[in-house]
Amino acid sequence: MLNSSKLYYGHRGNLLRLIAPLMIIFMLISTQSNAQEDWENDGEIEDVEIEIVKDREINLPKANRNFQKIPPVSTEPRVGDLQYFYNTINFQIPSLDLKMRPLRIKDERLEKFYGNYVKAGFGNYVTPYFEGFVNSKRSNQYTYGAHVNFLNSKNGPVDDENSGSGRFDLDLFGKAFGKKATLSGDVGYHRRNYHFYGYDEGAEIDADSIKQVYNTFSLQTAIENTNKSDQLQYKLGVTYDYLTDDYEASEGKLGADLGTSYELSDDAYVKLNADVMVLSRKDQLIETTRNTFGISPIVGFKIAGFDIEAGFNAVYEDDTLGSSDDLHFYPLAKASYELSSVFEVYAGIRGDIERQSLSDIVSQNPFIKFNQPIFHNNKTFDFYGGINGKVNNNIGFTAGLSLANYRNLHYFINDPSDQSRFLVAYDTENTAVVNLFGELTLNNESLRTTFRGDYWGYDASDEIGGEAWHRPNYQLSILSTYNLYDKILFNAEFYMYGGIKAIDLVNNEEISLDPALDLSLKSEYLISKQVSAFVEFNNIFSQSYELYYRYPSRKLQFMAGFTYSF
Repeated sequence: MLNSSKLYYGHRGNLLRLIAPLMIIFMLISTQSNAQEDWENDGEIEDVEIEIVKDREINLPKANRNFQKIPPVSTEPRVGDLQYFYNTINFQIPSLDLKMRPLRIKDERLEKFYGNYVKAGFGNYVTPYFEGFVNSKRSNQYTYGAHVNFLNSKNGPVDDENSGSGRFDLDLFGKAFGKKATLSGDVGYHRRNYHFYGYDEGAEIDADSIKQVYNTFSLQTAIENTNKSDQLQYKLGVTYDYLTDDYEASEGKLGADLGTSYELSDDAYVKLNADVMVLSRKDQLIETTRNTFGISPIVGFKIAGFDIEAGFNAVYEDDTLGSSDDLHFYPLAKASYELSSVFEVYAGIRGDIERQSLSDIVSQNPFIKFNQPIFHNNKTFDFYGGINGKVNNNIGFTAGLSLANYRNLHYFINDPSDQSRFLVAYDTENTAVVNLFGELTLNNESLRTTFRGDYWGYDASDEIGGEAWHRPNYQLSILSTYNLYDKILFNAEFYMYGGIKAIDLVNNEEISLDPALDLSLKSEYLISKQVSAFVEFNNIFSQSYELYYRYPSRKLQFMAGFTYSF
């Protein structure tokens, strides 16, 4: 504890030491001031003697200092008595009996399924029409049905009945779904009737004398995987067709094809495709058997973003046209790459024997002359490439290019002895074929439209006259459907063919056929879920265009009728 007297005198001594010099300075200033005043008064400075005494001592009484420490206060800790109670508390929770009733979604009532319907109508050119489908109802074990179609125009564009034509189709089909395999089958009868009406104008011709009828009986069956996610996929199909006509021609075609694929991993797989076809044909002057067999092993894999397939195609055929070997090997390769999730580019090379039978030829041109030689087309190679993509969910497109080389490519030439009938002519030399194509699809809930354009360029040899007779150079098609309030259905189809050339061997001149323009409009009004009425207009431009020289088409055609579903 500090001494108060020490504090007091200590401060006082310090104060005196500060004041003493100030007092001396003040005395000097005062003396100087008086001297100045005297100087000012007298004009002279007088001698003054100042005595400074420095031996004076200031004595202060001594203060007592206390160095005794204050003793600490001693306290004894006091511990309180703590008591703890451990009482057992019995708390019984009542048993929880939950009776939960799961929310059940109400079963949706299946809408009544109308798997059967008939459609009937009548049009100009004395054209009755009938079509019907009969199908089994919902089943996960099997499906079966039947289809019938009858369309016959008694009259045509030239001399009424002399150019009439028609068709009749009857098919029975079915499919059985097993746990491992699915079996399908189809039995059919198809009839096509035509008239050779390409004769000279004004000629007196009896309709029966120029009538041609093709009858075809067909049988098809196939077995394939039921589960499409199996590591091994396969499909084996067998077909048999038998064709007859009104000129003693007949042809039997037996074919079988096998397609298999085996997934090695997520990025690799192998394929093996094989086919065999046996043709037996008999005509007035021709009796022959033609055979082909082909096999194609392929390896597919993914690497660096590319999907690649590579292999070869080996085909044996015993056609005797030209000097080509019986056994042919073709490279098979294809690579595709996704530029993005909606754009893909691809390119490849391929080759094959394109099988041609009598039924194939008459489907391309039904007005051929009897006893025509028929051979396969040899596509020695085909370089191709293109791009597929989508602009958005409603717009998609594809475009591409193909450059191929053919041997034994066939064309159609009017017979100089009877220009109403066609000869099948073959170019045994090389024929280069270029194909450019593009397609645009617009699709939404009510409107779907597809635009398609193709261009073909042919470099035929001089052996055939340097032209691709009766093959178009370009084709444009527009297909559109529109659904108005689920009540009225509209359908429009537009086709344009151009660049078709023919040769008139009688007059020895080349003929360029006019472009063929064909616009069709169809509309169907849904009276109820089961009944509807329709009307159709074909060849609205009413042009007598020719796809075959001397064979004009029918002009404006219309038809109206009803449809009933049950």
